[in-house]
This record gives sequence, C-alpha cells and structure tokens, in this order.
Amino acid sequence: MSLGPLLLQTMLLGLAAAFTPSLLALQVLVCSSDPWRRRAAAVAVGGSSAFVLVGGLMLVGFAQLPTVSGVSSTVGIVLRLVVAVVLLGLAVWLFLPHPELSARMDRDITGYVSRASSWVFLGVAFALSIKDVSSFMVLAPGLHDIAVSPLDIVLQVLLVALLFVLALAPVLAPPAARLMLGHRADRAFARLYRFTMDHQFPLVGGMVLVVGAYLAISGVLLVLAD
Repeated sequence: MSLGPLLLQTMLLGLAAAFTPSLLALQVLVCSSDPWRRRAAAVAVGGSSAFVLVGGLMLVGFAQLPTVSGVSSTVGIVLRLVVAVVLLGLAVWLFLPHPELSARMDRDITGYVSRASSWVFLGVAFALSIKDVSSFMVLAPGLHDIAVSPLDIVLQVLLVALLFVLALAPVLAPPAARLMLGHRADRAFARLYRFTMDHQFPLVGGMVLVVGAYLAISGVLLVLAD
C-alpha cells in the first residue's frame, strides 16, 4: 500500500479507535473538577499505556512476518475479514438497548471522580482501555499494513505515532481543552459527558459498523485483485 492510501486508512482507523466513551467520560469529568491536572495526567498515562502496550505488541508481531509479498498480503486479507466479521457481529449487540449496564457505568465513573486518588485514576483508565477490545481490533489492520509497508522507517514511525495520537484523543483532547479554555470549557464538558454516557453503545456500534464494512469491502477487493 502506497503512502497516500495508507495515510488515509491510518487516519480512519485512528479516529475509529478513539471511540471509547467510558474513557472519554472519565477524562471529561476529571477535567471539569478542581484540582484536575494530576488526575487528568493519571488518566492520560493509564489510558495511553494500555494502548501502547497492546498496540506495541501487535506491531512487533506484524513486523516479524516474512517479507514475501504473498505471505504478508494473505495475512492482511485474513486479518481484515476476520476483524470485519467480529466487528459486524459486535455492532448488532451494541445497537440493542443496555439501560442497566449504561446506568452502572455512569454511576461508577461519577463515583471514581468524587473520591478516587490519582493512582486509582491511573488504574481505572488502564482497565477501561485494556478492556476496549473493539478499539484494538480496529487498530490491528492499520498496524499490520504499516509494519509490512515498503515505506522507510521514518514514515512508518510517523504513521504509527499518528495512529496512536488519534486513538488516544479521549484522554488527550479534554486536558488540552481545559488548558486553553479554563472553566469556559465546563459547559461543553457537561454536555459532552451527558451525550457520551446516554449514547455510548450506539456510538461505538456505529463506529464498528462503519469500520467493519470498510474492512469487509477492502478485504474482498484484495481477494479479487489476487
């Protein structure tokens, strides 16, 4: 895959992986309260470390694949189709009503913000990220295509960095907004939190449906091209 299509795919999958409503809601609430800096940093470190750990392991594994084009393309096709099937199946479950689970997550997040220490925030953010299987599945095809691409190492590193920065938007964007706007961001934070928690399952469902369809279509096209 050449640089242009790979860049577009990296942006698409990075933004899709950013759909982690519970992590975003936690960071938004943290950044709405005082003091916020240390706890927001703990959430950012906890969430980022989970993505870097799992994503790094996937990237190292894909980089070990044989450089023979037929092998890498076959792995890429199978990966796309398997992930597509799982994501499309997951979308069906996510679009079903889950009022009790949604309400429990809302209570848990507000409870953490009202009484937890920075260390607890780090652990909670890590746990929320490491359990976000859908985001890791979305990242997998992107990491594979970057790892086996013929691009030089500098471009590969930049693409991986872009992928992770976009995926980590839920823990990076709220602190940036709070630093720039101060308490002027509080009203927007409150609306964003309520919208995210009220629609968390359909939001993720829409994401996995779009990405699942993209991976399925692109996988089938790669099969036909072979």
